[in-house]
Parts: sequence; C-alpha cells; structure tokens
Amino acid sequence: MSGNYMQSIKYNYEIEGISGIKHRFDVIINDNSKYLALDVMLNPSDTDVLSFYIKCFDTKVRNAILITSKLPDSCRKLLGSCVDSKIFTVELNED
Repeated sequence: MSGNYMQSIKYNYEIEGISGIKHRFDVIINDNSKYLALDVMLNPSDTDVLSFYIKCFDTKVRNAILITSKLPDSCRKLLGSCVDSKIFTVELNED
C-alpha cells in the first residue's frame, strides 16, 4: 500500500464478503482494493476471535490486526496458522 493514508482511512466500515454477508471492521485502510483491517476487542470470547478470523477470510482481507486485552489460549494456535494471510494479534499489557 502506498499513497496518502489519511484519505483512505474509514471507521466502522462494512465490506461485503463472498458469502453476501456484510462484515463491519472498526478501521479499514484501503488502497486500490487492498485492505488493512483493524478491530479492537476487550476480553474477547473464543467466538469473538473466530468471528474476526472468519470475516477476514470471507471479505478476502488478507492483512488484519486484532488488538485485544487478552487473547483466549484456545485461539492462539488458530491465528498462528494463517499461512496465506497476515492476520496479527496485539495483546495489551495489563500492567
């Protein structure tokens, strides 16, 4: 992605997935149909994290960041297995 990011930042933005379902992301940065998605979740459940993972794949968003206070242990292996995508998680320090 290159260019002026300030003009391509959208908040609470919906992208229609290949399933026909519209998925909302907290922040989207786009450049010529390439997306970087960002969601923030405090104390997410397994279902919340899996929903983020699924909506990234349904919308073909291959670059995504999930910021969370604590990632459920059961989801660490799943998110670490993204081989054709760059889906990262950032955990906030509770100190």
